[in-house]
Amino acid sequence: MSKMRSQELQCPYCGSKQEMTIWESINVSLDPELKEKLFSGDINVFDCNICDKKTFVNSGLLYHDMQLRFCVSYYPPEILESEDLGKHFKADGTLNIPAAFLPGEAGNYMTRPHIVFNMGEMMRYVLFRDLLVESRTA
Repeated sequence: MSKMRSQELQCPYCGSKQEMTIWESINVSLDPELKEKLFSGDINVFDCNICDKKTFVNSGLLYHDMQLRFCVSYYPPEILESEDLGKHFKADGTLNIPAAFLPGEAGNYMTRPHIVFNMGEMMRYVLFRDLLVESRTA
């Protein structure tokens, strides 16, 4: 399931405030249109109604593909300087959540997401995984 929240943000250019949707996770198996939104640059982007400027909202995002059984997790690079790093990850790089909290077999791969610190890298990894599947079916 994809997860989002609504939040009021202030435009960094003109200062106007407006509500926007912040995506925390996108499940492209259940919501395939979100993959298109990610690749078109429409996920977690503040689009000001007043000055028409667009700004990326630097918020974590989990990309989940149940069919291909992989996930990619974007973390803002500032997490590397955070004292909370150990709360998110174990020493081996896996997520610090018990697999029991994840649905069924998803626990096997969801505790080991591919970690990225750049949204462009997230999209390149998704493309890489898609190309691997296409090369095996061709």
